[in-house]
Amino acid sequence: MQKIHLLETKSTNTYLIDALAKGSNYDEYDVIYTMRQTAGRGQMGNSWESEPDRNISFSMLLRPLFLPIREQFVISEIACLAIAEALDCFGLSDISIKWPNDIYCGDEKICGMLIENSLTGSRFSQCVVGIGINVNQTQWIGNAPNPTSMLLKLDREIDPIAVMDNVIEVIIGYYEKLKQGKKDVIHDLYLSRLYRREGFFSYQDAENGKFFMARIKTIEPSGHLQLEDPEGSTYRYMFKEVKFVLPYGVTKE
Repeated sequence: MQKIHLLETKSTNTYLIDALAKGSNYDEYDVIYTMRQTAGRGQMGNSWESEPDRNISFSMLLRPLFLPIREQFVISEIACLAIAEALDCFGLSDISIKWPNDIYCGDEKICGMLIENSLTGSRFSQCVVGIGINVNQTQWIGNAPNPTSMLLKLDREIDPIAVMDNVIEVIIGYYEKLKQGKKDVIHDLYLSRLYRREGFFSYQDAENGKFFMARIKTIEPSGHLQLEDPEGSTYRYMFKEVKFVLPYGVTKE
């Protein structure tokens, strides 16, 4: 495994994907990282704001040729679990996973992720896992409703490289478990760390704008979220089809 440092780049995901398309020879687990990402990308066209030299952004190459496309959500589960466990190690509390792949500390977002897959037939050819962690940033100029950082939560500066190295180590550990066929164990651990995993909360249907109370019933292996309202009716959503209503407002799922 090699870790390649870029002094500055628009997006570590874009850099790695473009390099692979041009024939660059990268191996599984290779990582591109920077502390100066100028145009970070999030899910479904969202942007990721990162103050230069205060945070860490990195992308890891995986080649899960053994994994059927219908099970691709397990890669997201692995990355989320790894980040959550790594942040635990630095002394953060109340770390959870907001479906599908945001990492929260309390009700605030501390990490975002963008996973981009390339397919050959019914199998993966490559998977680029992009991660942005708010380490030492304290102010945001964009319109993100609820960002936070390790510094704000711990009241001390943290080495961003040490955070990345910890996450990488845990990702590899979970990925090896996946190769051993332990996807059910991974899925159960993911469910156990979900934000709002217990109780009824407010959500908004993105299509019709309706607000409703519901609890998380389960997450399907496909990544679909099942919500159950107080009357027992079940609603099934994919990414961006439902919004979490937070103390800060409505998130942009």
